[in-house]
Amino acid sequence: MAWDPAKKFRQLLQDGAFALSEGALCIAAHGCPDMDYVAELDRLDALADRCDRSSREQMLLSLFGDLGFHGNRGDYYDPRNSFLNEVMRRRTGIPISLAVLTIAIGERIGYEFEGIGLPGHFMIRDRNEPDMFIDVFAGGALLDAQGCEELFHQITGGDKGFHPAYLAPVDHSSIMERMLGNLRAIYAQSKDYANLEWVLELRTMCPSVPAGEAKQLGMINMERGRFDQAARRFEQLAQTAEDDDEEQLQRLATLARARMN
Repeated sequence: MAWDPAKKFRQLLQDGAFALSEGALCIAAHGCPDMDYVAELDRLDALADRCDRSSREQMLLSLFGDLGFHGNRGDYYDPRNSFLNEVMRRRTGIPISLAVLTIAIGERIGYEFEGIGLPGHFMIRDRNEPDMFIDVFAGGALLDAQGCEELFHQITGGDKGFHPAYLAPVDHSSIMERMLGNLRAIYAQSKDYANLEWVLELRTMCPSVPAGEAKQLGMINMERGRFDQAARRFEQLAQTAEDDDEEQLQRLATLARARMN
């Protein structure tokens, strides 16, 4: 691979204002090592060229009607649903990956969409019409705030309270963190430590990910025989930890270094 997707991902997060599609492709490149980054950006351009630019509704109709993009209800937890290149190839994904795709297409043809982090169901809205929300998983269906609240209660079984803050836009780094969170859950469930390792590596680059995930990454490093990497990670975490946590992290670092011999 001629580029380093982890390095690029870190740079995008540090820059702050980055294209979601670029961050999503950095994630996808870890799951699809043979992916051609430039070719996938070209594919996005080609999809945008095939969408009707006359109105937002016509653009959504092109994407979810003519081009056949749809929510993958039959195999929701397939990790390919979180890889933007695979979403484009297979025409299917989960709410957040379809949202990233729609935002990227909108950027290319003049519509400004932003991500809405509704718990359990990611959505988007048109920045120029903030009271109207778009459910990309349901083929671009339009919802008002009341409709979003009803959807929330359907998803959560009606046993959780709704808060208007759930409909606030979220920044790009938070969207990357959430995409990676979906993959973390999938790979942890299947005990796929090889893939879980890179997911946690990328998540620890995100600014709001708790420090406990860095410790979990160190444990995965050890599980995969990367003892020096684990030791250095535990020692770094120990520098800013509280007393009890510092002692535990130092013990883990010592254990990791002992296993190097």
